[in-house]
Amino acid sequence: MLNYRRLVVGGLATNCYLLWSTDKSAVIIDPGDEGTEIAQVINELQLKPMMILLTHGHFDHILGVIDLQLIYKIPIAMGKEDAFLVDRAAAAARYFLKRNIKIPKIKSIDESLPEIKTIKLDDETIRVIKSPGHTPGGVSFYAPKSKLLFTGDTIFADGLRGETDHQYSSKKLLFRSICNLLKLPDETKVLPGHGEETNLAEVKKLFNCDYCELP
Repeated sequence: MLNYRRLVVGGLATNCYLLWSTDKSAVIIDPGDEGTEIAQVINELQLKPMMILLTHGHFDHILGVIDLQLIYKIPIAMGKEDAFLVDRAAAAARYFLKRNIKIPKIKSIDESLPEIKTIKLDDETIRVIKSPGHTPGGVSFYAPKSKLLFTGDTIFADGLRGETDHQYSSKKLLFRSICNLLKLPDETKVLPGHGEETNLAEVKKLFNCDYCELP
């Protein structure tokens, strides 16, 4: 079974998750900002980071990447279709946070981890589930033995979903992605990119899948 800790970071209160096994091997999911502070917690827990995983490429989920990559010299992985969002991250941070940032060098999941479908963390196998809609390259990370699902900005608590107002977003794809995730067991804990955790049983009560069957 895996352990996790949620750290709320950055101006948009992004959930960064530390996920680790009994041997202390760990992955960092969505380090949205405050990379050195995240590293301090990692060191206090005596974790051994193996990789940084990104659910999508929006700036508020990647701002801590540079510090963590410099400190731990570990690879970063994300969906390749979101590479253009990393290029836009500096402009987005200036607009929303009124600050300048450095752009992290991020290879996509397909480039850095060829044809990846799973990530091994000690005795747990983490599945990579493509979850486009909010962004074209959105992914979720599912640890079936530990019953944990990291959804980024695809599913939130209280039946909320990621917004699709961007030109590159798709409400139809987002609903299909959510419906795909809802096929997982009800007791699965949902750990979103913002806000509090929930479980799939609660999401299923609140979510309307009207778009799932659209062509």
